[in-house]
Amino acid sequence: MDVLLILKKAIAFALPTLLIIGAGLAVAEVLVETGLISKISRIGRPLSRFARLPDGCGFAVITAMVSFLAANAMLQNMRENKILTDRETFLASLLTGSVAPVKEIFTYHLPVILPALGLYAGTIYMGTLWLGSLALLLFVVVASRILLRNRPDEQKSVDLNFDVPPPSSSSRWFALKRFFKRLGRIGGTFFVVTVIVFLLMEIGIMAKIESYLEPLSKLFRIPAAALPAVAAYIASPIVGITMMGSIMRQQVITEHQAIIALLFGSIFMLPVLYLRFYFPQWISIFGLRLGIMRGLTSAVLTMGVRMTVLALFMSFY
Repeated sequence: MDVLLILKKAIAFALPTLLIIGAGLAVAEVLVETGLISKISRIGRPLSRFARLPDGCGFAVITAMVSFLAANAMLQNMRENKILTDRETFLASLLTGSVAPVKEIFTYHLPVILPALGLYAGTIYMGTLWLGSLALLLFVVVASRILLRNRPDEQKSVDLNFDVPPPSSSSRWFALKRFFKRLGRIGGTFFVVTVIVFLLMEIGIMAKIESYLEPLSKLFRIPAAALPAVAAYIASPIVGITMMGSIMRQQVITEHQAIIALLFGSIFMLPVLYLRFYFPQWISIFGLRLGIMRGLTSAVLTMGVRMTVLALFMSFY
């Protein structure tokens, strides 16, 4: 096994994507510094009121557009201080989850997915992700109408100032440091996972994963050429999407087949993602009962949306 050759292949594969990711992160930092994301976050308070949640939840909604972890910690703090009930905390956390992808539009969707998959496949895939967020939002709105009562006596008007002063030299310096820190973290993770995927391909592990997927892939009529990208997608969506785009550009598979393959892969990727990352996060913040209920609700809704879109595409294939 030639480790040096694997590293060369990984660098050649990862470098174009990392350049695109870097450009996307740079644009995102500019948007933050110029205040555009803060202006978008005006939706926070009206959304929380529409969902019959206290105004304080609007701050969590705004925070979620920057840090999902911070937003959930804020909700738990309000819960511990008896500002929110368990039901309100549960629904407010789902509400923050529905708006958290706003930031990913600039840091992941536009700079990574769209260039990798192209306009048609990229738009369909991004639309599926946004439909998952919409499903969360609709669930919160409907559930709040059933489970919650208005609390007009407790609703306090909060005057939020969204005017962002012009960036100073110090803020620009911190933005630059933040940019390189995020690029280093994302780029490092992407490159490491890419090397691992290429290494697993070299020693035959990926072929074994593909053999397990093959019976189901035949049911979904996914070409064998797409299976390596599907297997990579389960391990790392960014690597899998980039690989799928490369296969598609070589005209080995069609855009329609690429969409079906990615949605098929997400059926296996999402449970792994939730168990490895989201469930530990929510349980550590909200406790066992509420954390598990929060995770299961989000997972079921997200999986339901992707399986529905997959079924629709299969019906036209």
